Amino acid sequence: MTDLPVATGDPVERWARLGADSAVTLHAVEVRVVDLELVDPVRTSRSEHRRRPVVLVRLAGTDRGVPVQGWGECAALVDRTYDAEDVDNSFAILAETLGPALLSSASAAPLPTLAAFGAFRSQVPDSPLAFAALEMAVADLHLRSMGTSFADWLEVGPEPVPAGAVVGEFPDATGLLARVNALVDQGYRRVKMKIGRGADAEPIAAVRKSHPSLFLQADANEDYQEADVDHLSSLDRFELACLEQPFPREDLAAHARLAERAATPICLDESLDSPASVARALEMGACSVVCVKPARLGGIGAALQVVGQCRASSVPLWMGGMFETGFARAVNVVVGAVSGTDWPGDLSPAASYLAPELTANGVQVVDQESPARVVPGRAPGMGPTFDEAAVDRRTSRVVRLEAAPGPGFGRG
Repeated sequence: MTDLPVATGDPVERWARLGADSAVTLHAVEVRVVDLELVDPVRTSRSEHRRRPVVLVRLAGTDRGVPVQGWGECAALVDRTYDAEDVDNSFAILAETLGPALLSSASAAPLPTLAAFGAFRSQVPDSPLAFAALEMAVADLHLRSMGTSFADWLEVGPEPVPAGAVVGEFPDATGLLARVNALVDQGYRRVKMKIGRGADAEPIAAVRKSHPSLFLQADANEDYQEADVDHLSSLDRFELACLEQPFPREDLAAHARLAERAATPICLDESLDSPASVARALEMGACSVVCVKPARLGGIGAALQVVGQCRASSVPLWMGGMFETGFARAVNVVVGAVSGTDWPGDLSPAASYLAPELTANGVQVVDQESPARVVPGRAPGMGPTFDEAAVDRRTSRVVRLEAAPGPGFGRG
């Protein structure tokens, strides 16, 4: 294995430099779909999620003759409710376009640095989730070959990162309060609740009455129109930490006009699909809080750019989640640590919402009695090691691509 090079500069620069001293030769790419379930169905104004199929990417290579693997995870959901990509589309992009392109480029040269890998983005301009998954796998392969962790590479300290919880819509206040009460009892100080037309003021009022000091967010998932501005402004009385994505993603002007009317801070999520879109939204006044989702932004490199933008402008941010496995959730914890934000993110352990857990350790919590504070992992790679037997048992589709002679999958 190679010695750890000295990383210099800010997190964006350190990320770009990852792999600069690499001697990794890539031999194979594997893309698979792993079928998981949500512990509790998550209902929103637009859909209900029960299943959580996950696309995983695995790279096999050698570092000076020593076999090494790297993993990546795609955030695409089972349908296209929230993104242009779904599981089927991302699987195809990775297996038919990005995977072959990476194998071809790496057949006569070492695995590219993260800066060089960024050029692959132009091949799939409309597939940020697939690109982010392969970016993660390339980074994981580099880090494991060096025997260092993502957190150590970005020089993240040991301070814990605050984690929040998410609740979907409930048909009645009784069920909603039972769920929120249970989360508060577990130690969560932030709850993000899903709302929509006809299901907003009453459930928010019920939660706020029972928990007057709770850090409470409301996520509308694009369910409203600008005609609802007066109604949405009336939610100010609940003193929400923020109102997330009330209008369609393309309508930044409507968000800006609501931000002028309402005292509640407006947060954007679906509208933010690149660092440029974040800069545009902030300049327009369409939001004053940013939800950072690395996959939707186009990968870790893009997410670190957005973190830098927000920190430079003193804009509050928080880490969003997409029902990741413990592997990708641990990656997001590190990005959250880089941000230094005190806004709790969607960083609760995957075992609390996803079954089964596919990693040995998942997200590490500070206090086993309370998952509300999590810490960056220090194992080599981007995240904790996958339980390959568990992954195999849940795999429904797999494609393996091989190029250079050498160890592939199942051969060390």
